[in-house]
Amino acid sequence: MSPRPQISIPGCGAIQGVHPASQPTVAKFLNIPYATVPERWRASVPAAPWQGIRDGSLQGPVCHQPASENPLVSMTSVEMDEDDEEAYSKIYNERDCLNLNIFVPKTQLENNKSLVPVMVWIHGGGFKDGSNAMDLYDATNMVAHSEKALNRPVLVVTINYRLNFFGFLSSAELVHDLQSDPRATSKSVGNWGLLDQKLALEWVRDHIGAFGGNPGDVTVFGESAGAASIGYHLGTRAHHGLFHKAIMQSGAATTMIAGRPELEGQRYFNNLCKHFGLHDQDLTGAQKLERLRAIPAKDLVKAGDRGKVGMFIPTIDGVVIESDVREGVHDPARYDPGVRAVMLGDCRDEGSMFVPVLGAKGLKHWPRFVARNCPPGMEKEFEAIYGVPSTNAEAAQISAVVLSDSVFLYPIHATSRALLCGEHGGQREVVRFHFDRPLQVVEDMQLGLGAHHAVELPFVFGSDTYLDLLNEEEKVLSQRMMETWILFAWGETSRQHGLRHGEGSLLPADVGVGRQKMEAITFTEQGTVEKRPVERLDARTLGFWRKTEQWQQQQREKQARERKAKL
Repeated sequence: MSPRPQISIPGCGAIQGVHPASQPTVAKFLNIPYATVPERWRASVPAAPWQGIRDGSLQGPVCHQPASENPLVSMTSVEMDEDDEEAYSKIYNERDCLNLNIFVPKTQLENNKSLVPVMVWIHGGGFKDGSNAMDLYDATNMVAHSEKALNRPVLVVTINYRLNFFGFLSSAELVHDLQSDPRATSKSVGNWGLLDQKLALEWVRDHIGAFGGNPGDVTVFGESAGAASIGYHLGTRAHHGLFHKAIMQSGAATTMIAGRPELEGQRYFNNLCKHFGLHDQDLTGAQKLERLRAIPAKDLVKAGDRGKVGMFIPTIDGVVIESDVREGVHDPARYDPGVRAVMLGDCRDEGSMFVPVLGAKGLKHWPRFVARNCPPGMEKEFEAIYGVPSTNAEAAQISAVVLSDSVFLYPIHATSRALLCGEHGGQREVVRFHFDRPLQVVEDMQLGLGAHHAVELPFVFGSDTYLDLLNEEEKVLSQRMMETWILFAWGETSRQHGLRHGEGSLLPADVGVGRQKMEAITFTEQGTVEKRPVERLDARTLGFWRKTEQWQQQQREKQARERKAKL
């Protein structure tokens, strides 16, 4: 048995990792603290150095969260007894959940004179759940494949950040609380999870060289809320310069549209107070916060059951997110000029998973679904694009397509277009990918989800737990997908797939052209990887969602004015 790998990280301390038995050419360093949480609903601060040799062989604690509803996660998760306080506290820790895991080729530890590209993973989960401790995100095989199969070694870093009420709660009370606190290191409200991510990226910039990683060649990659996070970092000037390439899987900033503390945020806060019986007491905002801070984290999570609080989203706080992202996403000048390549993509059936919650499960739900997704007076245009269902099954199918277009494809298109325009667009490579393959083990569950949201994740990481669930054809596809991601980090994706810079895979900047297809790196239903034309939203559909976006923004501004007039 080879000795355990050990690294001395300047400014942090020494840590001893582990070589996985299945891949002894990889070293894993787990539970490295990058920040701590000084107080609930405050910005995190960089972690202090530690004394002695830290054990990096075990997963660290994660943010308190509810169980995931994603079938990919639930099929491998183990139910835990919440009454077992000792076991629970080892998994969930509000103060010390901000840690990262690093997966390193063994050769980089032995001779890191030549620094290699770094890939930093930001997990999804709707800003509600997820962590770097999930088997789904074990990057051991990905790192091993980068060196053995490609001779293109990469380091992979997976990070935790605060979620749900701990990372994304906002309200007028919280705004006043921060503004009146002279000790607060940041006046940002409701974006603590994004600030955590920023600190993690700064840690990578400052310390990854000790592991043989190149801080000047960092690719961030994330899925769903992780991809939305990348969209916010790309468009936030204070967060620029922390990475150089990006892979955005099934998401962009407008997939998770930031709300306002006094509107969306206030509703969530009020519901939380109601859950704990604070709404009908004669309490000041400061007193409500004092009591909420005293509630155990586990009980806060339970209060977030669907229907009581709502979804979690970032916040327009004037600090991290300065204005409505629905306008900002279209402005090329907002995007980080130092990011030289971005790959964005989607799965074929993105919306299918969300029909039970956001869609029309049957004909009786259809009118409400249309009212929620279509501005008044545009119903005819909506029906001309998507049709009118005549059966319950059709209502569900059409609403899945609408959700795919509005929540995923349109935001991805808008981001792609802005990245290609402006002063730096000509120097930036923007590549599209498309994932067409359902996962057989999910198909066998007969859920009717198809190539659903997040279905590509087992293929990207190829972790042992999920490899056991893949058939032989899917295992080969996983290798091809890992290779595509790794070569992108090396700046070689276009050469691998014969893509042309400025044309082909790149989304045309002029959305009004009659072109109905675009070239994309396509992971096909047959298990192959091809450069092929795929359907894209046509000009009429893009125009509809742009007008819808503008109407939604006008409605929000109207609500804000009305609320201000009442004060």
